Amino acid sequence: MSFVYLERKAISSNAPLLLLLHGYGSNADDLFSFAAYIPDTYHVVSLQAPLPMSHESFAWFPIHFTESMERWTSPEEVNKAKDYIAEFLSYYEEKGGFDNSRIYLMGFSQGAMLSYAVGLDTKAVKGIAALSGYIDPRVVDFTNTEMKSIYVSHGKEDMVVPFAWAEQSVEKLKGYGYQPEFYEYPQGHGINQDNLTTIIQWLREQL
Repeated sequence: MSFVYLERKAISSNAPLLLLLHGYGSNADDLFSFAAYIPDTYHVVSLQAPLPMSHESFAWFPIHFTESMERWTSPEEVNKAKDYIAEFLSYYEEKGGFDNSRIYLMGFSQGAMLSYAVGLDTKAVKGIAALSGYIDPRVVDFTNTEMKSIYVSHGKEDMVVPFAWAEQSVEKLKGYGYQPEFYEYPQGHGINQDNLTTIIQWLREQL
């Protein structure tokens, strides 16, 4: 299997890995634009989703619509995306050069959904940053007791993924014994400067 990804090496070979997962309709360049702000004590890798939508536009799994234009997703298709990310982690681990016992996931929107889905049942994942996403309980197993930290941020004016879904996800995490940090911002479906600043601070605190 071939993977498309961008990477920025850390200053030391035994550094943790930060895997970036972009949103629906975007590509590996999107979150990788933050790499310059991310501490160089992380290996930073931005993985591109496997499903092409149009030129330079990709998805992790399809979004379907009913006749009344209500959105729905298939758990089977989401699980295929989970498997794709797991396969990439195995592939990248074989290349070596990072501490494979310390993996962090940072995802936006659809990438945040997958960060939850992969991270919450993968013991090597020590932290998740879920930006403008939510937990889909159909594809998440809360079995990763090694999880140290979860960062959640969401725009109060998000018209794509409702703010209430993020609130429900935080409560679900707490119900399973996790202690997420939850940040809300006066923004829509995106990441503003204040949000980016707190993400970078959270990443620094994990080291």
